[in-house]
Amino acid sequence: MEKKYVIIGHGIAGCVLALTFYRRGIPFKIIGSTRPGEASMASSGLINPVTGRRYVKAWMIDELIEKALDFYSWTEVLLGNTYFFPVDIIRFLSNHDAIDAWKKRHEDPLYASYISNKRFEYLDDLQKPYGIVTGGYRLDTQAWLKAVRIFLASKGFLESGFEPISDRVVGNDTIIFATGAVGKSLSNGLIPNKGEAIIVRIPGWKLPGVIKDKVYFIPLKENNLFWVGSYYQPWPEHANLTEEGKEKLLEAISEVYPGEVELIEHLTGIRPTVDDRRPLIGPSPEHVGKYLFNGMGTKGTSLAPYWADELIDHITIGKSLPYIVNPSRYPATTGLINR
Repeated sequence: MEKKYVIIGHGIAGCVLALTFYRRGIPFKIIGSTRPGEASMASSGLINPVTGRRYVKAWMIDELIEKALDFYSWTEVLLGNTYFFPVDIIRFLSNHDAIDAWKKRHEDPLYASYISNKRFEYLDDLQKPYGIVTGGYRLDTQAWLKAVRIFLASKGFLESGFEPISDRVVGNDTIIFATGAVGKSLSNGLIPNKGEAIIVRIPGWKLPGVIKDKVYFIPLKENNLFWVGSYYQPWPEHANLTEEGKEKLLEAISEVYPGEVELIEHLTGIRPTVDDRRPLIGPSPEHVGKYLFNGMGTKGTSLAPYWADELIDHITIGKSLPYIVNPSRYPATTGLINR
């Protein structure tokens, strides 16, 4: 009987992994269902190459962007639509330390691909110092996921539901958990981290790119619509929308845009984060003979294409995985944690 790989979870991680199996001609099946708090459907899909208060290059960003460009461009051909877009990211420089840190990056040749000299009249009129990060990308996550799920279902690869899975797996199959942070049980090292976002209409506001201030302001394809979010709430009590979360985001908008804002949609998701900010890729310490493809936090759009190929190579030809992503760095104790 031919060996098959069974992916549990159909968010960004699971769908990227499934399409990578498909692209490489390796038999697979993916099982998933929509649940409250599913992070992927609330995601901004942003790939930001320069992050933090000191404006440092994101971990492995050069390799990750190269792989992401190849992968998402291939999926656009496969799905017959455009979902992946280049973006500039505007960083307001709120104090002298930020201005000095930005100047250092601007002078560093290792950052030449990501630090821009662009100026925009609208931003200059705000009289707030700013810098432009170039070389970023955004995946239209919701539209891409819907298209991928339709494609996988049409080919007979996607089945609905998570548990029980025993009747869907035969003895020769290999299971890969890409379940994120939604569910009763979590792998060791994984921290559920809730965020909320809103979709708003701001008539007449023409941003030249993404704004990163206290929160992100991301222009969407539709005229005058923006994704605004988010913040972090580790170990949340529930996945529900909150009035507090909505008001915090609306307040953040008012600090950048003083005009009227129309609330279109309120979103929430629980991200699968890890305290050392590295994903969990490889053999599961809790399930002998099974694998994890998880822990990508807010960076699933950039991390998943690269690490999908690495995990498949590990499983199929024995290529080693670096310890920095191996789930064994959080060894099993009493099995899955349930906090």
